[in-house]
Amino acid sequence: MQPMKPNYTQAIIDASHDGVIAVDKEANIMFVNRNAREILGLPDNIVGKKISMFIPNSDMLRILSTGKTELGDIATILNRQILINRLPIVMDGQIMGAVSTFKEITDIQKLEMHIRKTFNESGLEARYRLQDIVGSSEAMSEAKKLAAAFAKTAATILITGESGTGKELFAQGIHLASSRAAGPFVAINCAALPGNLLESELFGYEEGAFTGARRGGKSGLFEQAHGGTLFLDEIGEMSLPIQAMLLRVLQEKRVRRIGGEKMIPVDVRIVAATNRNLEESIENKQFRSDLYYRINVLTLELPPLRDRLEDIPELLKHIMKETGERSDKNIAEVDEVIYTWFGQYDWPGNIRELRNVVERMVLLCEGERLGEEDISFFLRKLMQKSNKHNKGSVEENEKTALLSALQYTNGNKSEAAKALGIDRTTLWRKLKKYELE
Repeated sequence: MQPMKPNYTQAIIDASHDGVIAVDKEANIMFVNRNAREILGLPDNIVGKKISMFIPNSDMLRILSTGKTELGDIATILNRQILINRLPIVMDGQIMGAVSTFKEITDIQKLEMHIRKTFNESGLEARYRLQDIVGSSEAMSEAKKLAAAFAKTAATILITGESGTGKELFAQGIHLASSRAAGPFVAINCAALPGNLLESELFGYEEGAFTGARRGGKSGLFEQAHGGTLFLDEIGEMSLPIQAMLLRVLQEKRVRRIGGEKMIPVDVRIVAATNRNLEESIENKQFRSDLYYRINVLTLELPPLRDRLEDIPELLKHIMKETGERSDKNIAEVDEVIYTWFGQYDWPGNIRELRNVVERMVLLCEGERLGEEDISFFLRKLMQKSNKHNKGSVEENEKTALLSALQYTNGNKSEAAKALGIDRTTLWRKLKKYELE
């Protein structure tokens, strides 16, 4: 093989997007590319001259002396912030020179934005920060504070809470508050896929691994989440065989595709979530204790909506604004009676159920204010759905719904029965039962 000609070598380093400058062991400039001259403000025809003539007290001299690599140094040159890497050139154990590469910080920021946009387009980016999560009650403030502290660690996290409490929002917020924020955020619902499909999604497969396998194979979510966070939602629904595979990956930090032989190193932080009591699942032989202790290093328990009813006004206005923007509706006010009725309900579906109710109200509202006329369907919820979490009895809940309906209709019993979805005879019977006539 013939050695490359000098002008060809120069063309190669000029093609580099980074600035590149190299010196020999006597600190004479051997190479400098176009970007380096532009970033550093250097003249042409400087090869062969001492670097100190153009960059007094150059840090390259230190590299020649120490032979140590310096990465990620930030300096301001010609009013621009530059990220600089300096490395020794070593041949046969001897320092023969040094090379420096550098890039403008703005270029790095643009690259990061491009990467994040790519992740977003492929569904591999978190969107919600912890500060974006609505709720300022003591319970939610404490949960967000704890999540922020957890984000600073590298430990696995288990988020627990009822369905609809916002577990994935917290997982995204933790990712964006962590040192992995620039990396991918990959989420999967373990209950949404049957065992064999979940296995191929998590670990990937090689071509021909099974009937219908994609040509060329497919990377699994562990590989896709490399350098970032993998969110395993509803991990309590995962089958025991896949739990064993997951445990092995967490222990070895390597994954093997289905049908493959090569072990692929992965650097992934696990955030898992469940609405189950995993300790009970362990007792019932439905969840592995060793996996539980592996994922339960840090635990974040999210409160149900019924335990933070003071957040409802803030949540309602947030959902109302989002829905209004999507549906081109401008609803600015909410009747106080709506907050009163919402506070009498236990919200078994939590935020997800609240969102469903508020979206329906907004979409059907004909004015610019949510009022009594927009909530009749919700009164039927109060009447028909027993509050199994509330300390009060079903009778007390029913009585509350009757009083609410009468208040809503200004005492008109025919309208109250209609609002509750029952006939007048049933209403009269219940009023007599609770002595509300």
